[in-house]
Amino acid sequence: MIPEKMKALVIVGDRAVEMKEVSTPVPAAGEVLVKLEKCLLCTWEQRVYTNGAGMKMPFIPGHEVSGTVAVVPDDTITSFKVGDPVVVKTLDNCGHCEFCYTGNDNLCTGKSKKRFYDGIPGTGGLAQYIALDVTRVFALPNSEVDLEEAAFAEPVACCLRSLEHAKIQMGEDVVIVGGGIMGQLHNILAKKQGARTILVEIDEKRAALAKEMGADEVINPLKEDPFEKIKQLTNGRGAHVIFLTVTMTKLAEDYIAALGKMGRIIYYGSFHPVGEISIDPNHIHYSEKLITGSYSPTIKAFYTATRLLSYRLIDVVPFISERYTMAEAKMAFERAISGDTYRVLIDLWK
Repeated sequence: MIPEKMKALVIVGDRAVEMKEVSTPVPAAGEVLVKLEKCLLCTWEQRVYTNGAGMKMPFIPGHEVSGTVAVVPDDTITSFKVGDPVVVKTLDNCGHCEFCYTGNDNLCTGKSKKRFYDGIPGTGGLAQYIALDVTRVFALPNSEVDLEEAAFAEPVACCLRSLEHAKIQMGEDVVIVGGGIMGQLHNILAKKQGARTILVEIDEKRAALAKEMGADEVINPLKEDPFEKIKQLTNGRGAHVIFLTVTMTKLAEDYIAALGKMGRIIYYGSFHPVGEISIDPNHIHYSEKLITGSYSPTIKAFYTATRLLSYRLIDVVPFISERYTMAEAKMAFERAISGDTYRVLIDLWK
């Protein structure tokens, strides 16, 4: 029996979160209702919590989630069954713009559906139920998958999209700047593609974990010049690929010089505050270096992430730093923004 009301975590102001009861959504034709079980607190949720991130308050955030199918309406044509473990893509796209049609739905320019819960807007991952079109719901092929691990589908998918831009070849030197959760995931995935990974990180604990997770080299920029070290490690050539997972604008410019000829640098994540960098176009012309960004995951990347996590082809357990209940939401958010956690998890039914 699906309850008429459900619990949701609502951001009501700067560093203020409340648990409220709102109406449980009713799935329409073409949709299914998903019982959300686990939600991770992404850096975006952290920004919503600390300063609103441009969202109108109150707001129900959450998008790194997993759960089970709760209701399949009779007029929804799908192979999903009640009880199936799933992950969902809460960030919608229109499905019929140029970018959606060409498989780049993360760059959708059309209008997409907005969700409201008794008038409160939100992505909805921090509510107990969500109604979504079947195209936004992804089956987990291994029914025994741990839903805590499955909740990493969205961040893993984001990194997979980033790796698509990098076009890593086996044996290439890949530099990852930053050992936070996204840097760590880039390291794991790049190793899966046969890369030799070099991670740059000032925090000793994060550097040590990266080594445990397979990083071939770790550079502490407080102890040695990272650019000289990269040059040394690559026999003077420079990196084939650089993933910049930190948000320091100056580094976006500095690391272009650490690329070898035909190297690819991917700016992963957004920069706050917004800044500018200078680029010598002749340097790019003569070296054929490629500079690009990576924003949000595509449907294809999401699908790939479900397989990697379902079959435990990658290990994300070390990145679950702490677990909290909905009643402990304030503490969960505070720990998430503390800087010494990877992902804080909220169990939506405890």
